[in-house]
Amino acid sequence: MTNLNHYTALAQIFSYPSSDRRNAIQDWQKIVAHRVPEMAPKLEAFVEHVENKTIASQQEYYIATFDVQAMCYLDIGYVLYGEDYNRGVFLVNMKQEQKNADNDCGHELPDHLPNMLTLLPKLKDEVFAEELVYSVMIPALEKMIDSFRSDDNVYKGMLQTLLKIMEHDYPESEFERFNFSTQQKAKSFECLAKCGKG
Repeated sequence: MTNLNHYTALAQIFSYPSSDRRNAIQDWQKIVAHRVPEMAPKLEAFVEHVENKTIASQQEYYIATFDVQAMCYLDIGYVLYGEDYNRGVFLVNMKQEQKNADNDCGHELPDHLPNMLTLLPKLKDEVFAEELVYSVMIPALEKMIDSFRSDDNVYKGMLQTLLKIMEHDYPESEFERFNFSTQQKAKSFECLAKCGKG
């Protein structure tokens, strides 16, 4: 069984900045060193950002990246489906999965990336966890990374690092990855909608 506890620490990277994130730096460094050491420079750039900027500056940077005139969106359903009806169905299903796992989503949507990450180690269904990562989150991360216009933003480097970690944890799978073509949306979603039930 794949141990997914490290995703709880990684979720802090993509959560709204607070003073707590400094306490997670050593955890991030251990995770990267153990799984994807080649991504250490990306992490160190982010650590420097956390250590050298005030919380207010970090929050402003976060908002500029993900909220106001966002370069990138953190809500996975929106990344996958945009304004399509299937996004609403995806949200309903993710809300149920979060509830089943007793995962507190705070004030954010159930498909918000940090909430998706903290959900993973709480899932009792290992097959569903594999499908969620391989079929849904990896393709979404690839699209999120492509939305950045330059390499200067430290969050792009951390999304790339998260992607590499997920690919390390699930290098192959029998599940199909989400395809952004119209024909594949319904097929991929139908598969996800059935997972974690029964």
